[in-house]
Amino acid sequence: NRRLASNGRSLRHALRHWDALGRRVREAKGILLLADYDGTLTPLVAMPEEARLSATMRTLLRRLAGLRGVQVGIVSGRSLRTVRRLVRIPGVFYVGNHGFEIQGAGVQWTHPRAQRAAVHLRRVIGPLRGALADLAGARVEAKGVSLSVHWRQVAASDIPRFRRLIQQALRPWIAQGRVRVTRGKRVVEIRPPIAWDKGCSVAWIVRHLPRPRPEMVLYLGDDRTDEDAFRAVNRLRGVSIVIGRRKTAARWWLASPAEVLELLRRFAEVREMARDQCGHALPLNAPKNAG
Repeated sequence: NRRLASNGRSLRHALRHWDALGRRVREAKGILLLADYDGTLTPLVAMPEEARLSATMRTLLRRLAGLRGVQVGIVSGRSLRTVRRLVRIPGVFYVGNHGFEIQGAGVQWTHPRAQRAAVHLRRVIGPLRGALADLAGARVEAKGVSLSVHWRQVAASDIPRFRRLIQQALRPWIAQGRVRVTRGKRVVEIRPPIAWDKGCSVAWIVRHLPRPRPEMVLYLGDDRTDEDAFRAVNRLRGVSIVIGRRKTAARWWLASPAEVLELLRRFAEVREMARDQCGHALPLNAPKNAG
């Protein structure tokens, strides 16, 4: 299956071309490893609150977070509080609400304009829930500085009605410039009208990491909202990996969260084997006790 980036170039599968990618992982003096949560570290599920890290994935993320020269971050559309509760791994960056909230490495930051704009979002919640009250499967999630309207459980026959109700409910707020509306996988995201996204949060983290800054930034994501992060990582000459099938700004791809697990396992092994006890670089596939 040939996968295309948005520029028409073929994407490389990150596992089938692991020799090239693994060499970069081994040789980089510092790596910032970032991943979306839903659909990347966990499979997408009908009810978002049921998306849980497997024990294997959590153990692997802890292992990665403990590697010297590797900084791990979780970048999510969920609220910061929620993504922290779901992941529960110390020493990593947590990015919530598509980048409006960032915490990690001694930093806790919320976009100041987003905090001020949240008052308008709170006023949207009541009318929005009222408009969707009779539509089975639609649910409004308040996340502090953003809102999500989930419609994974809306029947196919009700989707046109759902879209019409959403447009009618949000039209006054959009006309006043009070909200910005974007769409992901079976979710409508309602955010402050601020030019800020996951890509901006990636750049923010890179700027605020202790020096020296990482030689390599790697980002994994599956949703449309991850496209901003892919573009930011490409500008940093990093590794952008999309999960699933679509045209994308990413340069690499994987098919599923199961393949993400395998990629991260190889990542950990390569970094652990990259240097022997004397600090000398080992060959990419050399056994740990080689020599």
